[in-house]
Amino acid sequence: IEQVLGHRAGAMAQYLFDPTITTENLAYYLVGEGVGLGVIDHGNIINGALGAATEIGHVSIDINGKPCDCGNVGCLERYCSTPAIHDTLIADGTVVPGAADMTHTEAARALFAKAGDGDEAAIAIVREVARYVGYGCVTIFNGYNPEHIIIGDIVSEAGPILLDEVRATVAERAIPEINASTSISLSTLSADAAVSGAAAVAVTQFLEHPSVFFD
Repeated sequence: IEQVLGHRAGAMAQYLFDPTITTENLAYYLVGEGVGLGVIDHGNIINGALGAATEIGHVSIDINGKPCDCGNVGCLERYCSTPAIHDTLIADGTVVPGAADMTHTEAARALFAKAGDGDEAAIAIVREVARYVGYGCVTIFNGYNPEHIIIGDIVSEAGPILLDEVRATVAERAIPEINASTSISLSTLSADAAVSGAAAVAVTQFLEHPSVFFD
């Protein structure tokens, strides 16, 4: 539930607090410890019957891929979340020395720092991660047709190297007309905005389903 609310909170924060966002059709694509999605369609958050809609992290991108704890295989988050990045760095052993002794977040940020400094091996890993993030964007295009996708959380800290590769991947794989009408950017909002977004989600849920809070 906490992860799902995080997706919703991020989407609401972007919608309410980012002055550059003027659309009522946007997707907040969270790529961090997990991979999730919050979608606002015509000003309303998409929840689904059980509140589990938009769980893009568990959309399979490889039917013969890596097993996931959810019971599926080839789930998107097995390839571009910070745990997935950490696994890659530990297996590699050279790009980020000592990665095995780091947290997922520390390892990912160390990778992004090296990529930002021009390390070619680090850049190659970031671009590989970005391609998977891009596959997720194509799924978002086809499933929800937002006007704007905002990539947030820890993996977005990879910056322009990530974003450029995401856009290139999407350009190769998305329907051209949808790609031309959909923008993709990295989140610039602070954690404080996400907290405010969470409050907005909670208020919205209460107003729409007050009985749930009193059962």
